[in-house]
Amino acid sequence: MKSLLYFLFFILIFSCNQKEQNETNSIIEVTAPENTEKEKIILKNFTYEDIARYTMASIMGQPTKIIKVRKKNELYFVSYIRKSDHQKFYYKIKFDGNKILWANLDGRWRDSKYDEKITFVEKDNKINIIQTFDDSSQDIQEYKKGD
Repeated sequence: MKSLLYFLFFILIFSCNQKEQNETNSIIEVTAPENTEKEKIILKNFTYEDIARYTMASIMGQPTKIIKVRKKNELYFVSYIRKSDHQKFYYKIKFDGNKILWANLDGRWRDSKYDEKITFVEKDNKINIIQTFDDSSQDIQEYKKGD
């Protein structure tokens, strides 16, 4: 009988330690800080202003020459006047490595799972703006320096 009590006591102690260890692991996973440092891409032939201009030209189907860009802090503010009706449009862009997020000036960031994912790739004197849609299809627009 004594050995049965020791055995049950051992099982109880072991399961309590196991539960405590699992709770500690869960707490560590939940409270572990995320890596919020953004990856910096070194551009060779283009500026982020160029990429912001090409991005909005690609998304909105407008010529790059009419698009104006200015930087303030980490945001790039993009505007253009549509030639067909002289309406002015304003957007904001931010970069995270080679990922591009955009929004209307007073609207939400296009970062939901249903929004297209936009990235860029610099190749020599060309930049590709790549829009990847939720069905995995892509639209790739290529721009040269000076476009």
